[in-house]
Parts: sequence; C-alpha cells; structure tokens
Amino acid sequence: MRRSDGERGEGRLGTLFALTLLAVLIYLGVKVVPVMVNTYAFRDFIQEEARFASVRKDDDEIRERVWKKARELELPVELKQIHTERSNSRFDIAIKYTVPIVTPVYTYNLVRDEQVSSPLF
Repeated sequence: MRRSDGERGEGRLGTLFALTLLAVLIYLGVKVVPVMVNTYAFRDFIQEEARFASVRKDDDEIRERVWKKARELELPVELKQIHTERSNSRFDIAIKYTVPIVTPVYTYNLVRDEQVSSPLF
C-alpha cells in the first residue's frame, strides 16, 4: 500500500526547470564565449600594431594587417572601418564594428568601439 500524502511531483518539475536552465546557459556560453575571446584577441592585436607603428612606416600596411586579423578571427570588420592617424608623437587606430550573436529567440548586437593610441619613438 502506497501513501501519496504530500507528494505533488515538485521534485520532477524542479529538476526539469534546472536542466532546462543549464542547457540554455551552456548554449549561450557556446554562442557568446568564442565571440568575446575573438574580440579581446583582436583588441590585443590592434594594441600591438599601434605599439610597433614607428617601425612600420606605411599606414595602409597596418590597416591591411588589422583587416586580415579581423577576417582570421571571423569578425565583421571592413577595411573602410579601420581608421589610422599618425602625428609627430602618436599613432592612433580606431575601429567601430558590430558582431551579431544570433539565437533562436533573439539577435544580440555586440557593439565594439576600439580606440588605441600609442606614442611614437
């Protein structure tokens, strides 16, 4: 003889909710983490290019190298979005781009506005 006093199935519903939440978090992690890693790697590359701008005399060469790195990292950057400016004492790189993170429910647009300035020696 089984007693069903106080048993309402809450354990199963709570477990289902927790598993669903875990699956959603894993899915979002798979979608978001690679984009974030690539954008930070791209920023590091831009900083390095600005640092060594005094060695590379041609600004078009720098723009081309930055654009190729963006393509390598699968970032939606066009060559015309890469702005460089050289003065007597500084070298600046500015890039504004948007990375869409597409999910079945919503598309989030991650807007990045990278501005790097480095002294020329």
